[in-house]
Amino acid sequence: MNAEIENVSTISLNRPDDDQVETNDMENIEHEALVGAEMSVKDARKSATIATLGDTPFSSGGEELEHHAIVATEIVSDPVEPHHPDAIQVNAVVLLDPRLTDCPEVLEATKRRGLITLAVIPKPKRITGSEFYPTAEALLEIGVHQVYEPPIGQNFDITECANHLQTVEQQQNLRFLGVIPLREAAVDYSDILAAMLGLHVHNDLGLCSARRDKGLMKTAVANAGLRVAKFARLTAQDGSDVPNAIKSLELDFPVVVKTPRGMSTMDVYICGSMEEAVRRSGEIVRSVGPDGKKANYSLLEEFLVGNEFAVNLIASPTTPRGVQVTDIWEYNKKSTDGTMVNTWQTMVDPHSDTYAA
Repeated sequence: MNAEIENVSTISLNRPDDDQVETNDMENIEHEALVGAEMSVKDARKSATIATLGDTPFSSGGEELEHHAIVATEIVSDPVEPHHPDAIQVNAVVLLDPRLTDCPEVLEATKRRGLITLAVIPKPKRITGSEFYPTAEALLEIGVHQVYEPPIGQNFDITECANHLQTVEQQQNLRFLGVIPLREAAVDYSDILAAMLGLHVHNDLGLCSARRDKGLMKTAVANAGLRVAKFARLTAQDGSDVPNAIKSLELDFPVVVKTPRGMSTMDVYICGSMEEAVRRSGEIVRSVGPDGKKANYSLLEEFLVGNEFAVNLIASPTTPRGVQVTDIWEYNKKSTDGTMVNTWQTMVDPHSDTYAA
């Protein structure tokens, strides 16, 4: 290759007149491909792709110029369009309904894994927000890459949200790996949104409502063969259906009356009398629940005596038996003003025989 380039560089780069072509030796014939300033051997080596290789620049017929282009180390008669590989997709996750208090740990974990984070705010605070209901600007300041919120004047629509995220995924060459709910009220939405994004890492949509509605949750658990406290759904706005339900279930006081879609023991009452149970049930049916939605019924439950535990687990086909317990917490609750308030909790060993059994 170097020898050929050196030979090319010794040819005169001045276009000859017709009479020069007739009188000069054939080795000194110049052609259009070499018009320009004379190049040194050093410069020619730096720009090897402009050189015409071979003993003569003409075709075997002697008239038509034959140009060559160098692609890597291969010489081809016609220059080809260089191959442009597809852009590498960037993995991303969706944070659904985030709170500022939960974001730092989540963002640190996504940063370690090189993930792009997109936050979805179902109920945006346009001007002033808080750590529990942040604005889009507040989320961007702490490290979230992009934020989606419904247009001004419109309520959150899960279909429109999915359409927007899929458009972003295509335009920015992203690949969503999952949807992470960052508050209780977003749990059921997260499964629906993940399914609409074409993901397979979400819970069974047939049980989507059972992850928030405690009446449906108890039914699902009972259908799986596990024991649950006796319960009944009550719909009377004045609580008049409480006495018959207590009699039908053969319950003794105290009884539990709660909202079906609560969290953190909100709107959960330990009732020691019929009058209190009737009053609490009517209040729940007539009110809006802690998640901001109207409660269609109250839940009457049997009061269970004993220690209370919270078990966190991951359900996945890749884990042993399909379920893996990550941690177990023992609550210490005290009855205060008719409700059980958690004063402190302790993490226990999930592998201990005491809890594993």
